This record gives sequence, structure tokens and C-alpha cells, in this order.
Amino acid sequence: MQNILVNVNGQIFSQLDDADQATVSVFDRGFLYGDSLYEVARTYNGKFLHLDDHLLRLEKSAALCQIILGQPLELYKSEIERTYEAFVETMRKSRASGPRPEAYCRIIVTRGVGKIGFGLSCLLTPTQYVVIVQPVEPPTSEQFNRGFDLQISQRLRNHPKALDPAMKSGNYLNSLLAYLEAQAQDFDDALLCNGDGHITEGTTFNVFYVRNGIIATPPLDIGILDGITRRHVIRIAQDQGYPVREVRFPKERLLDADEIFLTSSVKEVFPITRIDHKPIKGGKPGPITKKLAAQYKKEVAQISV
Repeated sequence: MQNILVNVNGQIFSQLDDADQATVSVFDRGFLYGDSLYEVARTYNGKFLHLDDHLLRLEKSAALCQIILGQPLELYKSEIERTYEAFVETMRKSRASGPRPEAYCRIIVTRGVGKIGFGLSCLLTPTQYVVIVQPVEPPTSEQFNRGFDLQISQRLRNHPKALDPAMKSGNYLNSLLAYLEAQAQDFDDALLCNGDGHITEGTTFNVFYVRNGIIATPPLDIGILDGITRRHVIRIAQDQGYPVREVRFPKERLLDADEIFLTSSVKEVFPITRIDHKPIKGGKPGPITKKLAAQYKKEVAQISV
């Protein structure tokens, strides 16, 4: 737990504190029912990238699951930044000099604490929040060059009318179980299909494939998260002159692809080189994937200066 800071409702704890103090109630609905939301953001050059976008998506997720945020978005933003500054100071104590350390941040908001029971009348507190800041661990160049081997999971993505994946909630068993099942069969991660056999997204990422110079990705209305990195990569690809199509497609389409890649806040643009242990065009990152990854890194570095 070294160099991890936790902010619980405004009180910051570090690894120097008694770890038992950084706790939430066993009667918190996030613990009892997975009745919570979360967002993940990271820093570049010591500044959070697209933090306002993440907080706006948190607000949209709250609307989807009927959580009334008990704190304004500006409070969440200031607490994230305050926790990060405390993280910077903690890291500086362990090294003499250097640039501001880069961080991974997760903010969790729960519906609150109360008596056991689904009803809102059971609530005894407004929404509660936790901010976790720790060193970011982006993929290495060796990992990029190897790429991921993904399993097409037999487990289906939640139907939007059951539990909308557009809501970034703490109820994560759908993805977690797909991931564990893939890991047990020596895959790096998993992709999930909907009930019609169309690819939706990965456990923690959006997916794209390239065929004959055209980039395709599932549409939002298929029931996927509106990925913030996904949005920016689509724009970057279009700026680079590549046509981008948001279309439904079966898993077989991936095996015929020239390239496949994923997007996420931490992994950025990352190649998928094998599907169900079958190499995609030689099993190496493709030229468009490498170009988009490089351009994304270039842009985020400039944005954060």
C-alpha cells in the first residue's frame, strides 16, 4: 500500500496513517449492494487529463441510476486535486528531486449509509465519496509490442434495459467474471458480446478494428460506456484522414481484421494482437494502431503542459 493516498469524505489518509482509519461503513450501500458510481482519471505532466469530462460523465451516471449527488462536481474536482497534491508531497519525501509524479485516480460515490433495505427511506446519510490516488502504471513498450490476447467471452454484456453499461457503476461483476474466466484460460482479458452476437466492449475498455484502412467500433446505442479516450481517438483518427464507422459487427469480423486496438484512460491506445489465441495479421501491432497511439501521446502531452 506504499504511496497510495485515500480521501474519505474529505479526510486524507496515507500509508503513514493507521490503515484501519481509511474505512467506510459496512452499512454503506456501495458495500451492501454495489450501489455506487466511479470514474478513473490520470495525470500527464502533473495535471489531470479531461477531468471535467470524467466528472460530467459521473453526473450522467448518477442520473441513470437515480442517485442525487450530495456534493457539487466542483467539490469532487477540488478533493481530487487536493488528494493529488498530498500524493505529490508524499512522493517527494521518498525522492530528492524530479518532475511531479504521475498518478492514477479513482473516485467512488455511493448512495449513502443506512439501514438494510432497498428503499430510500432507509438512508441515513447523503452520498458518500472516496478518492484513491496512487502511481499510474501505463503499459511498457514491451507490453505494447506484444499486444493483448483477448478471449471472446461466453458471458454476455449486460443488456441496457437490465443494467445499462453506459452507467459507470460499482456493480462490476459482469466484467469481473468475464475477466477472471479469461485469465483462467491464459488470456490477457476479455471482450463481451450482446445477446445478438455483436461485439460490445471489453471488461474495462472500448474496442476498434481496422479493415482496408477503415476504422470501425461499436456504436454507443449497442449498450457500451461512452469512453472519453474513445471519443478523442475517434477525433484523432478523423483528423489523420481515416474514415471511422460506428457499426454493429459479429465476433467473426475481428478475425478478418487487419488490426485491432483498445482504448482506455490508462492503456491509451493499445494493440490487440490475438483473438481466442489466433494471431491477427501476424500477431504484431499494426501501422494505424501505432500511428494513433503516437498521436494520442503527443496530444495529451501538449494538452497537459
